[in-house]
Amino acid sequence: MNHSQNPYEQPSRPDSVPERGRRPADPGYGYPSDRNAADNTRRNAYAGRRMLKGAAGHAEPSAERVQQDAERLEWKRHRTDRDDIAAILDEVEAKRHSYRHEEPRAGYSSEPEHVSAHARHARAWQDEEPYEDVAPKAAARRRSRPKPDAYTMQTEEAGFDDEFPQPTQGTRKQNKLTGILSKIFPWKGDSAFEAMRKMVFSLAVVVVGVCAVLISSYYIDRYKGKKEYEEWNRLYEEAKKNRSFNSDGDAEDYGEGIEAEYLEPNELWFWREVNPDFIGWINIPGTVVSYPVVQKKSEDINVNTNNYYLYKTFKGEDNPAGCIFMDYRCRFDEVVDHRRIVENSGNVFIYGHNMNNRTMFGSLRDYVSNPYFYSEHPIVEFSSAYNHYKFKIFAVFVVDGEDMTSKYAFDCWNTLDFENETMFYDYVNEAKKRTLISNDVDVKYGDQLLSLYTCNGLVENGKLILMCREVRAGEDLYEGTKNATLNENVLYPTAYYKGGRPENYDPKKFVPYGPKS
Repeated sequence: MNHSQNPYEQPSRPDSVPERGRRPADPGYGYPSDRNAADNTRRNAYAGRRMLKGAAGHAEPSAERVQQDAERLEWKRHRTDRDDIAAILDEVEAKRHSYRHEEPRAGYSSEPEHVSAHARHARAWQDEEPYEDVAPKAAARRRSRPKPDAYTMQTEEAGFDDEFPQPTQGTRKQNKLTGILSKIFPWKGDSAFEAMRKMVFSLAVVVVGVCAVLISSYYIDRYKGKKEYEEWNRLYEEAKKNRSFNSDGDAEDYGEGIEAEYLEPNELWFWREVNPDFIGWINIPGTVVSYPVVQKKSEDINVNTNNYYLYKTFKGEDNPAGCIFMDYRCRFDEVVDHRRIVENSGNVFIYGHNMNNRTMFGSLRDYVSNPYFYSEHPIVEFSSAYNHYKFKIFAVFVVDGEDMTSKYAFDCWNTLDFENETMFYDYVNEAKKRTLISNDVDVKYGDQLLSLYTCNGLVENGKLILMCREVRAGEDLYEGTKNATLNENVLYPTAYYKGGRPENYDPKKFVPYGPKS
């Protein structure tokens, strides 16, 4: 094989050794020949391409070191300053100059054999430009460049070139957002399964988000309602310290034997100014029950307005806790010019929510099947803007709010007045048949009744009722409340027996209120 004809041709032997044991000089690293400038240009271009590709060919061991240097530079280019190709080429050129000035070794060359190495060395210096070590300048330029950020490193690793403009900060954010959205929502190019999976996931996220908003809104509203009533209760306790309890009012003679009460507004009149629907304040000493009571009435007495405060606070703000309110049909301390214009209803009904956090009437559940709690808290205080009253609890029972016709039905909330003694005793005895707590509190015809009404989970549509009668003048406040026990002869509502429970109520064991026959 004649290498003198074509110095660029590679050896054909697998061990990279040419015929006759002569090694070809690496084009671009050999010494200048007398060829024309075009040959030198082609050689330099060929050598540069090989150097950038990290291949030094099949040259001497010094060329292998050049290959290693080129690979190292290529790695650094990808890691730090790939965009500075000019600096890398300068450094490569400096390496070429350094190798040219080394002691020449024997090898294949187009020079005649009799030309000495020193002569070839001198001729190289004549043909080449004066040597300048550019490696320090290239290194200085690299050090002066700002350190690339994470996004630049990522784009460099991906193969982006300096010819393409770097994305701006806004473009980066938009690309990042697009990448996130494409992983959540169906995107162009997704398979049918992938699109369905993303749709199901997106729907689940929406449902969870809506539920989170609703739940958080519910608890936030409940917290706001609790804080509002705590503030009202603080004001009530301050007002309570400045008055004495009076359940009779002041009597004044108006002539001709007609005696009427003279009712003067008390410290609770302040709440009438806050809300004209204020009717009174209910308090069970020793419990959390201490709230203002409102009553919404319409000009048409047949219009049911009980739902108005069902989900409104005392200040009229929407809230799931609502407000304690009196039945719109009841009459209680309606006063004009210091005189009561109408008698109070014989049975005043007051409603409140059974809240899970035990606010409003939520703590009334403690009376169910708990004689000890009843003995500790048997008194209910109810005050209007004109008078103060105290009541004793004599019955704690549960009824079915939907049952109006069965033999177990007792729609006690629809009886607010009693036409005669028989009607009165029939009513209070129905309550006594159902009471869960037995006590010795007596009830007589003419007693003012007060009933507290809330929901209860003992049975389906269950309603818990605490029925009270007013403390009589001169009566011991706790008389008949100390010997409370569980009632073993209870008439439960219809829903209680639907679960297969036996009816264990025995009418023969029942001891009614009223005159003894």
